Amino acid sequence: MVALLAGMSILVGTPAAADPVSAAEVSASDEWEMTVFLCVPTTYGCHKRGATAKQKQALRTFLESSPELSDVRFVDRASAYESFRRDFAGNRTLLKAVRAKDLPESFRLRVKNGADPDRVRRAVYRRPGVGEVVDQTVLYGDTRPMAPKWDISIFLCVRDSATPACLSGRGQANGKIATLKEKKAVVKAIEGTSGVETYVFEDQATAYRNFVESYADNESLVNAIRMSDIPESYRLKMRSATDWNAVSRSLARLPGVSQVYNQRCVDAQTKLLAEYGRGDLPDSKVCAPRQ
Repeated sequence: MVALLAGMSILVGTPAAADPVSAAEVSASDEWEMTVFLCVPTTYGCHKRGATAKQKQALRTFLESSPELSDVRFVDRASAYESFRRDFAGNRTLLKAVRAKDLPESFRLRVKNGADPDRVRRAVYRRPGVGEVVDQTVLYGDTRPMAPKWDISIFLCVRDSATPACLSGRGQANGKIATLKEKKAVVKAIEGTSGVETYVFEDQATAYRNFVESYADNESLVNAIRMSDIPESYRLKMRSATDWNAVSRSLARLPGVSQVYNQRCVDAQTKLLAEYGRGDLPDSKVCAPRQ
């Protein structure tokens, strides 16, 4: 379960007309609570077809007439691509992999106070030509695989873990909590890895306490998780120029390691989905080292 476990005016009444916005306004913000991405041929569920002009106009009319929205803005492909290239200027691998035609056009929405965002999302998602609807408050509000101060987190196996890495390749330790021998091997690997500035070990009690504090407003989730469900971990601080992706792959292969989270990779994947509607790109493209 656990990855310990994302020039506008406020209008009242009829939403503003969905005029195209400049690249400077594309990035998600607190004011754009929801993004509606139109179909492109690569979007899952769009059957290799892009949204038609008729579908786009019908969606615009639907959104602008919605009593639950206070503001609607349209982002064209050129503006999205300009913003994309600015946001990922340091990732040449990703820039080469994504062309302007690969990015969907979108509508950025602000939901009125008192309106039900989930109902809005469901209603919009059913419209023809819509490929994805992203609720920014959900995506950015619950993506906490690790504390922000750490660049890479190595989660160890817990008892009865369903993670494939914990179930095979470990001999008699298969399906069991990480052994002392496995932990020593992880420490040796960390200390022998170039680019690691510092690291700490987070035991199960500390991890559980942090989990309870982080999700104090979700009583049902806290009650459902026991301390034994929470993995111990090693938290790494990396030098910026290091290839974090290569380090993550190497450490993930060690016996006793359940999962490895690379914060640079997680941040990039979240941004790609939330702001550009592309949550389908492989790690090898998204998580390339900074250049």
